[in-house]
Amino acid sequence: MKNANSHLSLATLAIVCGLLSSGAAQAAMLSLNTNIYSNGNGLGGGEYTATSLTLSNSSYSPLTIAGLGGVETFCLEYGEHFTPGGTYGYTISTFATAGSGGAVNGQDPISNGTSWLYSQFATGTLAGYNYGGDRKGSNNDLQLAFWFFEDETQVIGGTYSAYGVGSGNIFINAAMAHFGSLTSAKADSFGAFGVSVLNLTSQNGTVQNQSQLYYSGNQDIPSAPDGGTTAAMLGLSLIGLLGLKRRFAS
Repeated sequence: MKNANSHLSLATLAIVCGLLSSGAAQAAMLSLNTNIYSNGNGLGGGEYTATSLTLSNSSYSPLTIAGLGGVETFCLEYGEHFTPGGTYGYTISTFATAGSGGAVNGQDPISNGTSWLYSQFATGTLAGYNYGGDRKGSNNDLQLAFWFFEDETQVIGGTYSAYGVGSGNIFINAAMAHFGSLTSAKADSFGAFGVSVLNLTSQNGTVQNQSQLYYSGNQDIPSAPDGGTTAAMLGLSLIGLLGLKRRFAS
């Protein structure tokens, strides 16, 4: 009987090791690409199309869903970049990592204005936004509004360093009216309106890439897949139980 238990333990251990190795390879990944609506402002910028099997687009409007597992998004950081069509690792948080404008200790929380505007865009309800085929003009204004509320227009410099209040941007004006003041619109949102940040990195996690906006449709920030950590913990638990079983059987 001891030998049978030993063989069972070894077989089960082999399965667990397989789970560990396969789980460890399952990192949170997405692809990011430009589309026919991108670069409407001549400076770069969204809309971009983010596609991932590990992200839900169920809270998005059909107007802002791009195919299976895809969502329309905008960038937060003017000074960081990505390669269209590239595949990236990602984490989800309430701040842009190493944001190029307004970052403190490498973290730049997204503002109320940005969060509110993107939630309206994602649900297809943003007043004044052209959701039709010719929407580069709307993209231009909305991307600049995001960059303004994230202090990225200062990074651009030149004409855009003073861009914002008084520019006539309908989305900046709408956010300021909604929150009652520029100060409130620029205050940190901490995940309000169901909006969070996709912080992109190279596939090996060593290089920061341009952070993107994401809408989850609730007040909770979703968790990105853990790259196999849960599977690893489960495997270690099973190994521990097998060890106890063998002790009691001997």
